[in-house]
Amino acid sequence: MVLQHNVKGYEEFTKLVDELEGSGQPIHVLFSGGKDENGASWCPYCVKAEPVIHDALSKAPEKSHFVHVDVVERAYWKDLSCPFRRDPNTHLVFLPTLLRWKSPQRLDGERCSNKELVEMMFEDED
Repeated sequence: MVLQHNVKGYEEFTKLVDELEGSGQPIHVLFSGGKDENGASWCPYCVKAEPVIHDALSKAPEKSHFVHVDVVERAYWKDLSCPFRRDPNTHLVFLPTLLRWKSPQRLDGERCSNKELVEMMFEDED
């Protein structure tokens, strides 16, 4: 079973990933726009992609980690000095972004809504 984690903001994200890196298990990370009090994200591509990604989690390796990162408010994300954009390990340009941690494998934007691509991301261990 995939171990799912939900964090909000850059500090929570970096703390959790630092802890998970020692597990030796694959880590997949989904970065998406923040949600309001009703659970609605300001990012329409994230709204479309999240159900596809969560459905595909069944393809992920046993005991792997899935981290859903809420990048918070739209204004924070749009700031070019946002740490998610500047961090060399994330180097985010688009939301949503699904990536395998410390790997070149990533899906950005609308590609995160493509069921086949998302499943390949979780299945491929090479």
